[in-house]
Amino acid sequence: MTRAFTAIPLPQQQTEKLQQIQEQIPGKKVRPEKMHITFEFFQDIDEEEIAGIKTFLESLETEPFSTKIQGLGAFPSKNYIRVLWAGIESPEINELFRKASSHDVESDNDHEFRPHVTLSRVNNLMKTEKKDVHQMLQNYSDKTFGTFQASEIILFESEMTSEGAKYRELYRKDL
Repeated sequence: MTRAFTAIPLPQQQTEKLQQIQEQIPGKKVRPEKMHITFEFFQDIDEEEIAGIKTFLESLETEPFSTKIQGLGAFPSKNYIRVLWAGIESPEINELFRKASSHDVESDNDHEFRPHVTLSRVNNLMKTEKKDVHQMLQNYSDKTFGTFQASEIILFESEMTSEGAKYRELYRKDL
């Protein structure tokens, strides 16, 4: 069984810009090569399901589109912060998500799709840190961190190791 996910990767220029923001926030930072916009996560899928997702993604008919990285936010909420993220603004991304996730393989997503790039994971913020994060979320709520052309969707395998998750590309669909 394989852990896997579908995602839109970010260009290096955008990950470099996001690294500058990461320097200002607490938590365990996401490395630039792991920055992406996750569509769906699959906890345990077999080879047949992987093949089904690949076939389905290959059949998608869509064009590249412009995507804006804008604003900062927190999951699950601003009062209980576990993840700090940069938002994604694009009318086309929700449509691509809808298309790309309408296959027959059941995902392990347990939340509504909210396009974002995870910047850091946080455990137990001290009161002063939480206050600083709240101020930063407010200050950067509408700040644009860059734009890029979303031109591919990738199916990744995610293997858990002692050093964290290691990603391996299983399939790439050019938009």
